[in-house]
Amino acid sequence: MCRTDNPSAFSVTRQILNHLHSQRIEHFVETETALSLEMMDKSIDLSEMNVDFLVSIGGDGTILRAAMGINPSETPILGVNMGRRGYLCEVTPEEAIDALDRSINGKYILETCLKLSSRSPNIQEDFPDALNEVLVSSSLPSKMILTKISVDGEFLTEIQADGILVSTPTGSTAYNISAGGSILAQGVDAMIVTAICPYSYFRSIALPAYANVSIEMLKPKADALAIIDGKVYTALKPLTKIDVKASKNKTRFIRFKPSYRRLRARLSHLESA
Repeated sequence: MCRTDNPSAFSVTRQILNHLHSQRIEHFVETETALSLEMMDKSIDLSEMNVDFLVSIGGDGTILRAAMGINPSETPILGVNMGRRGYLCEVTPEEAIDALDRSINGKYILETCLKLSSRSPNIQEDFPDALNEVLVSSSLPSKMILTKISVDGEFLTEIQADGILVSTPTGSTAYNISAGGSILAQGVDAMIVTAICPYSYFRSIALPAYANVSIEMLKPKADALAIIDGKVYTALKPLTKIDVKASKNKTRFIRFKPSYRRLRARLSHLESA
């Protein structure tokens, strides 16, 4: 699959597809990408794509969409960076064909990443699993929300803030770090709860991956939003409660380099911004 609003991504996608065809390797194209490339004979919906691995050509947003929609969820993803940051991506467009061949031959490291499951018992709705974060925020930019945070059923604190983030190690270098939360290295089996612009001394807390986090809205007239990986928005009525825990599903990435190289590049990008 590829980022369909980027002409350069189409060019790289065609190169990859031509290479697979020349090697007589069976392949499929995600429906939206197939429509854009006029290749409907190879089209298959992301949720029905039972493949050995998936190639994502785009940026982090494209990978987040792939991780949210691919079934089974643990299908390995190889990310080719066509975006601005591309922290989740592994290779450049120039490295794509070599990376593809190495992936076909099994010459890679498999990185398994925690995902978060969340739901609202008030509305009996399960949200999609999050690879980066679950965000509960005010529905109005100028308004704060008042929340009660509990862990494993035990009251922790009340926080008035612009929003509350629960992020994975993968997501700890995304919105979480911008909000002042700590970085969790890949491989750390944990999640992190971070307050966005809080009206208190509380900033963030790292919790074990087996923890159950509850975020309860306390203002009787304050609406809010639940936002999953910046992709799925759900309106929340006042006094709604959101429960967050580790998902039974994981996301897996094809890697060729240690994760600290990507982290170093991410930190360098932040310093130069």
